[in-house]
Amino acid sequence: MFSTEPGSASRRFFYSAIFWLLAPGLLGLVLATLLYVPALQDTLPLGLKPYLSFGRLRPTHVNLTIFGWLSQAYAGAILFILPRITRTRLFSERLANANLWLWNLMLVGAAITLPAGLTQGREYAELIWPLDLLLIANWVLLAINIWGTFARRTEPKVYISLWSFMAATLVFVGVYAVGNKIWDPSGAYQGMNDNIVNYFFVHNLFNAWFTTAGLGLALYLLPKLADQPLYSHRLGLWGLWSVWTGQHHQLYSPAPDWLEYLTVVFSILAAVPTTAFMVNFFMTMRGRWQRVIDDVALRFLATGALFWALTCLQGVAQSFRTFSLQVHFTNWVIGHSHLAFVADYTFWAFAAAYLMVPVLVRRPIYSRPLMEWHYWLTTVGMSIFMVSLWMGGLIQGQNWLTNSVPFIETVRSLQPYFALRLAGGLMAGVGVLCFAFNIWRTARRPAPLPAMAPAPALAPQSRGGP
Repeated sequence: MFSTEPGSASRRFFYSAIFWLLAPGLLGLVLATLLYVPALQDTLPLGLKPYLSFGRLRPTHVNLTIFGWLSQAYAGAILFILPRITRTRLFSERLANANLWLWNLMLVGAAITLPAGLTQGREYAELIWPLDLLLIANWVLLAINIWGTFARRTEPKVYISLWSFMAATLVFVGVYAVGNKIWDPSGAYQGMNDNIVNYFFVHNLFNAWFTTAGLGLALYLLPKLADQPLYSHRLGLWGLWSVWTGQHHQLYSPAPDWLEYLTVVFSILAAVPTTAFMVNFFMTMRGRWQRVIDDVALRFLATGALFWALTCLQGVAQSFRTFSLQVHFTNWVIGHSHLAFVADYTFWAFAAAYLMVPVLVRRPIYSRPLMEWHYWLTTVGMSIFMVSLWMGGLIQGQNWLTNSVPFIETVRSLQPYFALRLAGGLMAGVGVLCFAFNIWRTARRPAPLPAMAPAPALAPQSRGGP
C-alpha cells in the first residue's frame, strides 16, 4: 500500500511541506491586511465574519505553518540525511510514507477545526485532543525511523546531526505531552499552573524541536555546501546542549519569583550553545565565503545562521526584567518570533530543499534566476517586516510606560508600521511563490538524470577541532 522506493517519503514530505507553506502564508497576508485596514472586516458577509476573525485565523496560520510547513520540511530533510550519515537504508520507507499520510490527516483536521473555533484556547496549543494524539503518534513514528536507522547503521562514527535528530524527537514528544496535558481531553491545567506549563511548551517547542533538529540540519548542510570539513565535532556537541526556558515570557506575572529568576539564568546560559554553533560556523566557512555569491542554498544557510545569532541575542535581552517590561505584549515580540521561525529555521529549510529535492527527483533545479529572486525577495521582505514590528513595538512599550498617551492614539500611531509589515510580507510571499514554482517545475522536468548509486554518500567529516 505504501511505497518502499528509497527516498520516496523524503520527497513527498518536501512536496507536502511546500503546500502547507503556501496555505498558511496566504492567511498571514490576510491577517496583516486586516491589521492595516481593519474596516475591511465590516464589509464581509455576516456569515463569514466568525471564520475570518483574527481569533480564528491566527491559530490556524500559526499551527499550519509550524506543523505543516516547517515540521514536514524537517521530516523530509531528516529522512534524506539518515541513510547518508549511517551508510544504510532507512529503517522503513513504508513506515515513513504511512507517517506522511497520518501527518497530513492531522493537518487537514487542524485546517477544519481551527477556523471553526474548535480549539483548546491555549497559545500554540490550540489543537483539540484527538489531533494532539495524532501529533504525538506522528512524532513517535518519525522517532522509530530515526532510532531504527541508528541501530542498524554501518558507519561507526555518529555524526552530530544524528545525535540532534534523535534528541529532538525524543525530547519533543515529552514536551508536547506535558505542555498539552494529552492525558486529559481538556488539555489544560488550573490557574497559574496552566500559564506556566503553557509557556514551558511554547518556548521549548522551539528549543526542543526547531532548534535541536535545526542545528542538526545546519551542521549537515554546512560542510556539504561549503565543501569543507566541519571545523569541530566537539563544538557541535556543545551546541546540542541547549537550555530550557519559557517563564521569561511571564515576568511580572503571579508566577513564583524563584521560577522567574531561574528562567532568566537559563536564558542567559543560552549564549553558550549559540556561541559554540557560531564559532563552528565561521571557522568552517573560512576561505569559503566567496561560494555564497554563486550558491543560493549556501547563502540561505549563512543568512539563516546570522539571523539565528540575532534571535538568540534578542532572546537573552528579552529575558532581562527591565527590557521585558519595555517590550512585553508589544509587536516587538511578534517580530522576534518571525525572526526565529522564518529568518532562521525556514531559511535553513529552503537551503535543504534546494540541495535535496534535485537529488530526490534526479533533475537539476529548474531556474537559477528564480532562486535569486526567492532569496532577495524573502530576505528583504522579512527584514522590512521584522524591523517595522520592532520599531512599532518599542513605540508601543514606551507609550504604555509613560502612561500619558491614550491607548487608541498608540494604536493609530502603529498604522505606518503595519503598512510596512504588509509590504514586507507581500515581498516575502512573492519570494515563496518563486520557490514553490521552481520546485514544481524541477519535479516535472521530462528527462531525469541517471539513477543514483545505491550506496549512500559518505557522512560529513570534521577536523576534530578544539
